Amino acid sequence: MELSVVYNLTELRALAAQFPDVVREETETVLKIVVARLEKDVEEGTPAGVGGVSGLRGSIHGQVVNYGGSLAGIVGTPLAHGEVIELGRRPGKRRPPVEALIPWVRSIIGITDEKEQRGVAFAIARKIGAEGFKGAHMFGKAWGKDLPWVQAMLYTIGARVAKRLST
Repeated sequence: MELSVVYNLTELRALAAQFPDVVREETETVLKIVVARLEKDVEEGTPAGVGGVSGLRGSIHGQVVNYGGSLAGIVGTPLAHGEVIELGRRPGKRRPPVEALIPWVRSIIGITDEKEQRGVAFAIARKIGAEGFKGAHMFGKAWGKDLPWVQAMLYTIGARVAKRLST
């Protein structure tokens, strides 16, 4: 799943032609600010699970990358279940693997007996397979909340470049 916005900041083209390094540096600075806020807001909306802040919530990571001369800000998670938690799961889909739920059963529910952990994890997996669950939409909600601010920040790049050039 990808949420994205592409801005054509045409007023920067003339500045970029004359001062490419300054435009790139200011764009990167603004994108780092944007990514840091989005990362924080996604983390706040991510359910705490196994590992608390070091679980899914702790895996949320943002960075600014250069794709062939174009800068992009990315916020995501390397964990495979991140997309499932974001989007949820429809009823009738294949149930999640029992082994993946055992750490959650141990940590969140507090069951210590291994056989009981497996049984509870199996029951939860079966219920998720049958009924599904609503997604947390932590990325979508953060993006929706922050989008007006992100747009405003992107449009400050030209002024930041002009200010830097005037000093």
